[in-house]
Amino acid sequence: MSDQVTIPGSVSCTGPVSALTAERDREPQLSGPAQDDRLMLQSILNEAFNQYIFTRVDNILKLAETNDADYSETVNKVSGLLNRLLKLAGQLKEQYPELIELVMELESYIALESGQSAEIAYKQGLQDSGYIHKEFMTFQQQR
Repeated sequence: MSDQVTIPGSVSCTGPVSALTAERDREPQLSGPAQDDRLMLQSILNEAFNQYIFTRVDNILKLAETNDADYSETVNKVSGLLNRLLKLAGQLKEQYPELIELVMELESYIALESGQSAEIAYKQGLQDSGYIHKEFMTFQQQR
């Protein structure tokens, strides 16, 4: 993954462009009840944030399926291919009884992978936007 983003017009964004926390960004470790409270709060916030991301990505993809012809076409093609595979698996169930289960498992993993990749991209976009905003403001101040 690149650690520099360049935007047309010579604006560059340096710094970590990754979901991984840089060592310098870590806070000193607390101990005792304060650390336990902090970890519990962090866990609650992470869970709430992840639920928000899940819901938001789901909404974005539903809108994209309606408003983005290319994405809608891809979704329809995947669905059509899976239906064809299921039909074929049904026809071959005597020879290959495990085939229907494999196709259904494939369908589940395709949906899971699609959702996970969308969430990863969304989270990275949120993180990158802070760096891009900072660099843009620096650029504006230099003008």
